[in-house]
Amino acid sequence: AVVSTQSTGIINNLSAIMADRITQFQEETNLLATYMCDSVGVLQNSGVNSEKGKNDIALFSKLISDTSSNINLLIDSLPTEEVSSGHQYSRLVALLKENEEADKELLRTKKLAERQLELIKSASSHIASTQLKIRTELSSKLS
Repeated sequence: AVVSTQSTGIINNLSAIMADRITQFQEETNLLATYMCDSVGVLQNSGVNSEKGKNDIALFSKLISDTSSNINLLIDSLPTEEVSSGHQYSRLVALLKENEEADKELLRTKKLAERQLELIKSASSHIASTQLKIRTELSSKLS
């Protein structure tokens, strides 16, 4: 039941990430369409052979190229269809088991560290009381 609940949470998280990537893809696609339409309008107004037109061509070429690259990156970050949901689920279960083992190891390490801290505190307290005892004895001998 714990694995199922955890895997459902992970799947929901992956769905949220996927939805976010799709939203980013939509935004980049809209931006690309805007740049393309704007470039045509600007070039019609300024003329291709003018100095302003040449600067506009360079600007819009860069904007369109950068946006296209962003779209390609977003597409590459999407999961492929080749991975079956069964394979994804089994991978999630394996990752959850690894996470549980790591959690157990972390708890063991924490308990060990707490025991060592207690030993250090005890030794420190013993050292402090011994130093106090020695100072008291020295002080009484000097008086």
